[in-house]
Amino acid sequence: MNRNDIVQRRLWVIFYFCLAFLRLFRKKLSGFATAFECMDGRVHGASRKWAKRNWLVAHVDIITQKGMVRVLAENSNVPILENIKDMLWTSIKDHGSRRIIIAAHQKCAGNPISDQEQIAQLYQAKETLGAMIASFPLSSLGIKPSDIEVALLWVNKKWMPERVCLPQKHAVAA
Repeated sequence: MNRNDIVQRRLWVIFYFCLAFLRLFRKKLSGFATAFECMDGRVHGASRKWAKRNWLVAHVDIITQKGMVRVLAENSNVPILENIKDMLWTSIKDHGSRRIIIAAHQKCAGNPISDQEQIAQLYQAKETLGAMIASFPLSSLGIKPSDIEVALLWVNKKWMPERVCLPQKHAVAA
């Protein structure tokens, strides 16, 4: 065996040792989150990755609708809202989801308004979802509405999610 073969073999041993070591400290993903998004497929990966990185969930139930933020903010299309409510209940009850994303994005064909108007709609959408969550029989699951976290995301022109923080007047009392 020549010197290069020995060096190469040692490098492979070091590589596999490092790989095994890193696996010991890898964060385990578990559970579900739920994402409410536009049907635009460019948004789905961004919110899914955000949920996995920030909440360490393994799976994300994605509930889509053309102009989802508008539909939730306007809170007037009863058939669509009932369908959304049913899907949310399934995600909470059957998948154990306790974390929810509402995502909006720039240049939305289903909600062609300014970015600032869409961000304002995110707050209204959160109120609509809050009312839906409060109407569920959560006590049968041993949880209460405050156990469910809702994050508002803005997916920017680079298709990267940014968390939208609630101003004080929109902050939900705990």
